[in-house]
Formats: sequence, C-alpha cells, structure tokens
Amino acid sequence: MSLSTPQITAQLDRVLASDVTAQAVAIRAATRQVWPDAVTQHGRQFQLRWCESSLAIREALCDMEQHDPAVSGLVVLTPLSTHEIAEDIAARLARARVFQPEGWDIVRLMFEAKETDARLGKYAWMPQALIDGASQGPYQPVANGFLDLETAWREVLTRFLGIEAARPDAVALLRWSITPDAAARLGPLPAAMRSDILAWLAETAGMAGAMVLGCVEVGRTSDALPLGLVSGVVFAADGEGQAALGQAAIRLERFVNDKHVGVTEGRAWAAAAGQVVRSQGLETCRPMLERADGLLRDLRVPEFAQLSDVLPSALDQRLRAFARALSAHSVEPSEVNLRQVEAHADRALGHALLNDQKARMERVEMARRLARWLLGPMRSGALLSDSVEWQADEGAYVDWARFRLLGGDELTELSEAYIECRKAVIARRNAFARPFANALVQWNANTPEDTGRIVPLERVLDKVLSPIVAAQPTLLLVMDGLSNSIFRELFSRVAGQGWQELVPEALGKPFVGVAAIPTITEVSRATLLCGRLTVGTQVQERQGFAAHAGLLAHSRAERPPRVFHKGDLSDAGSLAPEVRAALANQHQRVVAVVYNAVDDHLSGPDQLNQRWALEDLRLLLPLLREAREARRAVVITADHGHLLEDGTTQVPGGESDRWRLSKTAESPQEVAISGGRVVTSDGTNAVACLWGESSRYAGRKNGYHGGLSPQEITVPLSVFVPLGASLSGWIPAPPNQPEWWELPPILPTQKPASVVPPQPRPARKKPVQTEAQPGLFAPVDLPPLTPEPREVDANDWIGGLLSSPIYASQRQLAARVALPDEKMRLLLQALAARGGKLSRSALANRLALAEVRIGGLLSAVRRVLNVDQAAVLTVDETAGSVDLNIALLQQQFKLPRQGESR
Repeated sequence: MSLSTPQITAQLDRVLASDVTAQAVAIRAATRQVWPDAVTQHGRQFQLRWCESSLAIREALCDMEQHDPAVSGLVVLTPLSTHEIAEDIAARLARARVFQPEGWDIVRLMFEAKETDARLGKYAWMPQALIDGASQGPYQPVANGFLDLETAWREVLTRFLGIEAARPDAVALLRWSITPDAAARLGPLPAAMRSDILAWLAETAGMAGAMVLGCVEVGRTSDALPLGLVSGVVFAADGEGQAALGQAAIRLERFVNDKHVGVTEGRAWAAAAGQVVRSQGLETCRPMLERADGLLRDLRVPEFAQLSDVLPSALDQRLRAFARALSAHSVEPSEVNLRQVEAHADRALGHALLNDQKARMERVEMARRLARWLLGPMRSGALLSDSVEWQADEGAYVDWARFRLLGGDELTELSEAYIECRKAVIARRNAFARPFANALVQWNANTPEDTGRIVPLERVLDKVLSPIVAAQPTLLLVMDGLSNSIFRELFSRVAGQGWQELVPEALGKPFVGVAAIPTITEVSRATLLCGRLTVGTQVQERQGFAAHAGLLAHSRAERPPRVFHKGDLSDAGSLAPEVRAALANQHQRVVAVVYNAVDDHLSGPDQLNQRWALEDLRLLLPLLREAREARRAVVITADHGHLLEDGTTQVPGGESDRWRLSKTAESPQEVAISGGRVVTSDGTNAVACLWGESSRYAGRKNGYHGGLSPQEITVPLSVFVPLGASLSGWIPAPPNQPEWWELPPILPTQKPASVVPPQPRPARKKPVQTEAQPGLFAPVDLPPLTPEPREVDANDWIGGLLSSPIYASQRQLAARVALPDEKMRLLLQALAARGGKLSRSALANRLALAEVRIGGLLSAVRRVLNVDQAAVLTVDETAGSVDLNIALLQQQFKLPRQGESR
C-alpha cells in the first residue's frame, strides 16, 4: 500500500498520544515514496528513514542514538512486518512493532471520532482521500465522537472540488462550474472516486443538477451556466409551440451527454442559472452571458434571445422592437401604436442589463413619455396667458424629455427612432409656436400687465421679491439663460438639499416670468435687475438693483440691495468670502447673484450629454448652503430661456442668434414686434425675431436665444425656503409633473405585436399543462407594471369601507392621525382610477399636497388600512410608488367583491 505524509503524521500522533516519550516509531510502507526528511509532531522533530532491511533499521537506530540534538525522534518506513524483524530491533521500537496504518483508524483519529457511519464503508477510496485532504489543514473534531456520512462528504467535496456543502443543489453546482479550476480539480481524481462523486452529486442536486453533471461528463463544465441561461429561452413559456425551439431542445441534448432535456428539466435548469446570475452580479457573469448568446447561435435560434431577461442579445432585440413601435407611433400617433410603445418599453426596461445602463434606460423612459404626449391634447397657442402657463407646466417637461434623446443610442435602429420621435415633437411644437408668437405680438401691443401667474420680468422686483424681502432676508438667484425645462430638472430633488418650494396660496402654482424682447441678456437681465424695461450692462444692473425703491424700503441705509455677478463669485476656485459674508449677514436683507453656467453651456462643445444636477454646477451648492444656514428665502428666475439645438437650419438675415433690428418681417420664419416691452439700444424698439424651433441666423451652437419661441420667452419664477420655514400667504408647492410624465404606464398594456419571430406553425395540438416558468426569464406577455384599471364603482366599495365597523375600529386605533373621510375617499379614488398604483408625486398632485407631506399622510393611511399589518397599502421607497391592493382591502374589511351582494 502507498503511504502518504498525512498518514505518517496521523500514525505518529496516535502513538505519541499514548506514549509521549516514544523515540522510534516503525510504519509499514510497501514502496519507497517521496517523503519529507522530517516531520514535527507534539513539538518534537522526527527524522524519516526508508529502511528496506533489518540491517538498515539497525543503522537508522544507531544513527538516532548519535543524532543531532535538534532531532528528537525517528520514524522508520519499511516494507517489513513485525514478525520479519529481529527481537532486539523490535525491542527498540515503540510498542515493539511495525505499525500497519488502517485507513478508517487514521481518519477517526484525524476527526477525533470513536465511530464512523456504516454507510461510509461502501467508499473504499474515501479513507485515503480524507487522509490526503488533511494536507490542506486539520479537520474539526466531530460532535459526539461520530463521523457521519454528510461530514465526510462535505470534507471531500470542499477539499477536492471546492464545493462547500455536503449535499450541493443545482445552484451550488453552477457556482462551482464557473470557477476557473472546476474541471481541472475533478479530472485528475482516481476513477472510482470521480465516479462516486458524480453519482453523489446527481443524487443531491436534482434534475437541474443532472443537467449540470451532463455538461461535466462531456467536458463542458464551463458551459453549464450559459446552457442554463439558454434553457430559459428554449423552454420559455412564450416560446411554446415554436418549431424552431422544439428542434433546439433536441440539439441541446448533445451538450449534456445525450440526456433528455424536457420542459421541466429545462425550466429548473434555467431557474438555477438565473439565481446564480442574480447572486453573482451581471458584470461578474458577463462572459457567461456572452457565451450563452453564442450557444443560442449554435442551436440556431438566436432570434429568440429576446425571451431572456439577461442575455445581451435579448436587450438589443427588445430595444429594436421598441424602436419599431416608437417609429410607427411617431409617424402616426394612435392609441393602438401607443400601447405597443408601452408594452415594448416595459419589456426593454425589464431587462436586467438595462439597470446598469442608466442613461440608456432614461432615454427609453423619456421616449415613452414623449410618445404619450404626442397622443394627448395640445394648447392652440392663441391665448398668451394659457400658453405661457402651458410652457411652464408641460412644455418644460417635453423639452426635458426631448433633450435626453439627443445623441441617440448605440443601436442604429433606436437612434433613428429617436430622430423620428424628435421630428414629431418639433412639428407639434412649431404648430404651437406660430400662434404663440402672434399672441405675444398682440399682448405686447396692448400694454401688457402681470395677471395671475404671469409676471413680466420688469415687475418681478415689485410683485414677487419686495414682499418676500419684507418678511425675511432673501437671495435672488438669476440663472442666465435658464429655461423652464432645465430648471425643473435641476430642482427636481431639491428637498434633498434642505429646500422646499412654495407657491402663492391664491394661485396654487408657481409664478411664470416673461422675458423682455429681444430675449437677450443686455435687455432682459437689465430689465429684471433694474425693475423697469431698459438695456444695460453689469454696471447698470448693480446701480438699478441697489436703487430700487421697493427693495430699499426694506433695507438698511448702510446695507442696500447688492448684486454679485459671475466675476464676483469665485475666489481661488471656491465661493468668495465676500459673497458668504453678505449672505450670512442678516442686516443685508436682499442679495442678488447672477449665475451663468447655463448660458455659458449654449456656446460650449456639443459632444457631451449634458445632464443638469445641482451637484455638477460649481459654486451653486455652497451658495445655496450659505443661504439655507442664513434662513434666507430664495427666489429663482432667469433673464430669458433658450431653444435647444435640434436640427435647426441657418437662414440669412442677422448676425445674432434669433433676432435682428427691423420693423418688418421679411420671411415666413420671422415675426416683427415693436413698442410695448421691446427694448433696443438704438431706441427704435423694433425687431424681427424667429418664432419657430427649426431656424437660426447665427452659426450652430448648443442652443439659442433672442427669438419668440415659448422656450425663450418664458422663464421660471419660483420661491424656495429652507425646510421648516414658511412665508405668510404661501403654501408648499404640489408636484408639477403632467400626467403623461408618470411612470409606470398610464395605459393598460397588451402583448406587443411580433414579440416572437414568426415561424411556420405545426399542426395544433392540445396544449400540455406545465408548471409556470420561475424566476429570471419573464414571459413575453408581461403583465403591465401598473395593473389594468378595474371597473370600480368608487361610491360603492369606498362608501362601504368608510361606513364599515372594522374601518371605524381602525380609525379609533389611529386616533388623531386618522384622515378625514373625504380625504381618504379622494386618496382611494385616485389610486383606484389607476388600478391601485401611482407614483408618490402623482398621488400628491391629485391630492393637491406638497410631496414632502405625502410621507406622513401615507403612514397615517397605512395605520388605518393595514389591518393586522396586512399589506393593503404599501410604499416602495426605492421606486417612489404607492400600491393599494383593493382585493385584499375588501377581504380585510369584509366588503363585497364586485358582482357580489352582502
């Protein structure tokens, strides 16, 4: 028999355990092997000597007696038995014998076991394997002195394969299969050991594990996980009846040693593979995903990849399908086409890889929003006040979404679809822009005044800023060129910076500013900061602001209103100390800051995808922090907006972006406007301006201003206060997003057309009932992210709820936090109308509440509706959505279902 070093040390340990003074230990070994020169046991060093004869043993013993003091013992390794050596030699050996190592005896010693599981006896190779495995480290002593079957197998699998489980399931096997040395560790094992290991794994890992082992048997260990992902396509529920997939299932069997792979096996394999991918992470598994795509090609069904939620080619196929639907809808908007856009958007967004491609995912969401908008009603543009409000409340979101589609996608088809979508948006906007410009000319000719929400910029200091300054110190933040769309994007999450938007209580919505004409800095900014129609530079702006009568009335003589321009803001790359001091000084009632990042961007490079976030604008957050710590109100506005570059054409006529000095329009693309709010440096106060979105005079830039488009004319005019602060006559702003902005979809989705590639259909057979496919690979006919709106008679079940004794009891438990019945009714009606699901902002909008207050309201509603903590109303904080389970509500409050009677 062979004798390993672990066996030697184990036998030596056993001898020393009973006789710690033993000097020479003889162990039988059939042949000479490679052993170390010495081993250390119990703190003593023992020299190892191979002795083929009694004479050699005598010499070794004599050498030991004259040995180096550092060596305190001898282990004789010999092919001789005890009866083959002389008695005088035996007398000098421990226990006067040559020890014959017994496998299980050594194993029991290593595990400090007194007994072993009888079932281990069938594995003749296991004692030697466990002894050899001890070279990787000592074994833990077994409980109660009993070495059971599972413990032995766990150690074998851990030390020889790297599988840390006694009975690994399919998921554990798949995790093992993707380790770099999986095949290399199993291959060299002795045949009997390898065979028993495979049999043991097959017994413990189930039908999916059998598929993995089939891959191992044919030398495709590393393909086990990719093939599991492929099975999710081949056996997808939505692929049933497809002849090509049936043939692929047959071809799949050669990868698993010709084992039968049926629907049950395939789906179990797919579920296990999906679990591994989710736990390991998509980036870690990316090579496996790419390999699965290659295997689909080998199986001749690459076009069905879209049935998977993880394969890279599936994402491309889903995005191409979305592109086709979006293009069709952009050319011919209809409810049918919109449903296809919604369904294909859901499928694309449901792909796991898109979660790691945030910009790409956002483009899909924005295109979906624009597709909805293309089908909705549109203002005529003929009434200026309504049109200005529309631009602030809805048009701003159209431009935000449209801007996100600039630059396209890495897929040509999707880029072309985005172009088609933007073309449709521009055409619709231009149809609105011409009557808007005409209405603006008429409004301007009639001595315009600010009414309701509409505030000309020359009236901002008097109507908005001065009353606020009278109540508390204020910062006027003038963001040059800030359009309503960028404003809404920049300040969409301002609560996270400690701010809350307020609106006039009488209006319920923010003011909207109207720029002076032409919409350029020299005119509009000077007009804004001087409080009167004028044209000027920074010098005139400082003087005009400091001398404004309404602001001076609330300022100390030594602290008049003060303006900081771009050059004043920075000192060594940080916010200038002078600005910080002015904001911190409570005696400085009003400070104005002109911030130019947006206007500067218009002439910047066009190869960057600009996303607007407060964190990305230098000095802005420090500025807002100083204002917040000083408890200042902040009025945010702009001198003018701007028009994005999106396929404009240069036309002759002027050197400026979109205006020129003239009393007449010389082309259909121009509108002449004079008098009223038109101010020019030459005193003529007459200009011709471009009104549409598709033309410019000057060279190409990121954006333009000076014209009469709604984007250039309207500017934000919003008021913010630090969280916890308030202003008399002002209330928290309700969410401002239009309904089509809400995600998930506002229309019930249906199965997208041509999800599965058309295939010749075999003769129809009675469908076989199979278990639903679990886990990773979602069906093609995805349920809508928002459940389809039910036909709910709100006055019926909501009225029944509010009058039920259980509800009365719950209201008593909630005590003072319980909502009044009418507010509860409004909330339930809003959720029921959308199938039970709404975003937090949308729900706040419907209840006319500020979004910052919706959290407390929902907590109060949950206390009433969630009887015994049942999940009737749930809030997904990550997704920002609110879900009402109407069926569960009816059950918990013992209300009749639809069609039932009490």
